[in-house]
Amino acid sequence: MNLIIIGGTGLLGHEATLVALEKNMDVTSLAIDDADAASWYPKEAKSLIGDVFTLTEDELYEIFKEGAYDALIYAVGPDDRINPPENAYRFFHQRLVDYPKKVFKAARRAGIKKAVVCSSYFLYFDRRFPKKKLSARHPYIKVRKEQAEALISVGMDENGTDKMDVVIMELPYIFGTCPNRRPIWRGTFLDHFARGKRVIMFPKGGSVMCSSRHVGEALIGAVLYGKGGSHYPIGDENHDFNWMLDKLLTGVQGKPMRVLNPPRYLSAIGADLIAKRDKRKGLYHGLDYYYVMMDIQSDYFYFPQNEMDDVNEELHIKKGKDVEEAIIRAGKACYDEGEWK
Repeated sequence: MNLIIIGGTGLLGHEATLVALEKNMDVTSLAIDDADAASWYPKEAKSLIGDVFTLTEDELYEIFKEGAYDALIYAVGPDDRINPPENAYRFFHQRLVDYPKKVFKAARRAGIKKAVVCSSYFLYFDRRFPKKKLSARHPYIKVRKEQAEALISVGMDENGTDKMDVVIMELPYIFGTCPNRRPIWRGTFLDHFARGKRVIMFPKGGSVMCSSRHVGEALIGAVLYGKGGSHYPIGDENHDFNWMLDKLLTGVQGKPMRVLNPPRYLSAIGADLIAKRDKRKGLYHGLDYYYVMMDIQSDYFYFPQNEMDDVNEELHIKKGKDVEEAIIRAGKACYDEGEWK
């Protein structure tokens, strides 16, 4: 099989590349040149430089046609941790709907038969917990829902027949390391909640988690066995945030820190103050911080084990077993030696 990975030099694209090579696939990465891929990217994989946000549909078509690819993995785009300096819905819609639609139209024109999209587990919980109104309250989640609908539609012809199978991967908290990349957990958690502090204040909740290796296996499993139009929730283990923070800090400094869990209403008030401060600075959020603390971070966004097992079986992959080790490695990679102190 001949596979092209959009964003192959990122954490998830890199893992998918490694798994694909293990299965003797021909792999090409199309990514921006921000990580000097020539010095570390697997030599067995081809590497193309290009920005899918700025390339035209015709330019993308020529790239896809030239490579005669069978399948595509789309592993680029901002996630909810980005705070754009403009209207959040407009920002995320352009980058998660408009730009990918252009890529997928070009891919379909070029004869690519399968396209796999890295998306968010918020789609799963939007279906599971309708009373939380996740896609109504949070621009980022609304856009992710629109992205899935739009890209699945692009894969169909005017009669609703699949011409390119589009598969949506609903990904949770992911831990791993990638050459020339600083783990996102530094800015997302450690700098904000732990660095320079004696006690971590964080909501009492939890999430499904997985290693980047397992995501790479799942992406290739979806390429080989995923069904067009399907949504696959991907996860390894369910853990509370205190456990997660313990492992991250073990990676950073060799031992955990004390964690206190304020009530959700206090967390929500504090988060809302942060959102208002950021707005005064001209920064906007894809998630409504007040409802993040009330409905998400103070809750337990867990996947039922039987559903994770069913997905693994359908995609012909095994349950991931290295979540704890992946979190510790990610924590260690967040800072250079001596930088934490």
